[in-house]
Amino acid sequence: MHRPSPSRSILPRRGVLAGAVAGLAVTAAACSEEEPPPPVDDGGAGAAEESPSSSPSPEPPRSITITHVGDTMPGSYPNNMPSDEGASFFDGVADELTGDVVIANMEGALSTLEFDKCGGCDAYYFRLPGEYAQVFADAGFDVLNQANNHGWDAGPDGAAETQEAIRAAGMEVAGVKGEVAYVELDGLTVGVVGFAAYSFYTDVRDLDAVASLVAEAKSQADLVVATAHLGAEGSDQMHTPEGTETYYGEDRGDTRAFCHTCVDAGADLVVGHGPHVLRGMELYNGKLIAYSLGNFGGGQNLFSIDGPLGIAGILKVTITEEGVLKGGTLIPTRMDGNGYPLLDPDGEAIGTINDLAGDFGESAVTLGDDGALVLPAA
Repeated sequence: MHRPSPSRSILPRRGVLAGAVAGLAVTAAACSEEEPPPPVDDGGAGAAEESPSSSPSPEPPRSITITHVGDTMPGSYPNNMPSDEGASFFDGVADELTGDVVIANMEGALSTLEFDKCGGCDAYYFRLPGEYAQVFADAGFDVLNQANNHGWDAGPDGAAETQEAIRAAGMEVAGVKGEVAYVELDGLTVGVVGFAAYSFYTDVRDLDAVASLVAEAKSQADLVVATAHLGAEGSDQMHTPEGTETYYGEDRGDTRAFCHTCVDAGADLVVGHGPHVLRGMELYNGKLIAYSLGNFGGGQNLFSIDGPLGIAGILKVTITEEGVLKGGTLIPTRMDGNGYPLLDPDGEAIGTINDLAGDFGESAVTLGDDGALVLPAA
């Protein structure tokens, strides 16, 4: 669905029983002219019959779980294709790819169209045939984000083919410029908006456009998730700086200002990816910001697995329909020697996130030994 308008039911107001009130007034007036009859002892039966009915307790706010992973691509056409057409790519993490809405940043295009994205420079291209959308769908993903520096590796026509392939596999596409991906959950609507530092997406550097799209999503959805490819890249980019970030002279935007703008405009959760490493987490105005989830999986060694580049996590966040953060967890992962995602029994991501808490002072979100979110005191 590109922009469906969620159906909403409005409960009718209860009418005032005016006639009954008037009848009671007449009866009261008639009885006032004569002595009331003596009371009759009915052994308490009347009291039982006349006991007021108890009002039903209001239903507690419904909660849903948003699951998000970082940079993900099973391989690349034509020289780095999976031997089993990607069937085993998510096997090592499949049991944890669960939730009401499961999201990935798909780092590439689902198209094999040729495209020169930088005027003949020596650039990396991540592309796969459209049928690889089914690999993500079979793993349990509901939304794939296209807004990143490899989403147009097959050019504008390839980007359109990517969107068609994702939707044909039963998933939604985030990151299409000016559009919101909506997921319907039995009467509850979640809007997902994707951003990156390029003009062919809704640009993270254009904060007015960012705020406008998030606000539009909030006007149509109960909850809004903002997912964004932003920040400089590399193992030396784990800290979240103040101000604008650049990478090889490319303006990647003001990461903190972007994330805060999303929350101020109505986002209930903001998730970053792009630096290819984990970054810290912050609680801002009651909303969780995870600044980067790192390299989740780059099959056939698309991504480096050296040191922090090979460490990531599966973020699961529980939020009420009213937007209240109830809690969450980061499940540590790492890439194996082939770049496939695996659960990490050593839990290295937990220590990494806690080491980075100093970037956010009193607003930092840390992790318990089991990966549970530890929110700062109010």
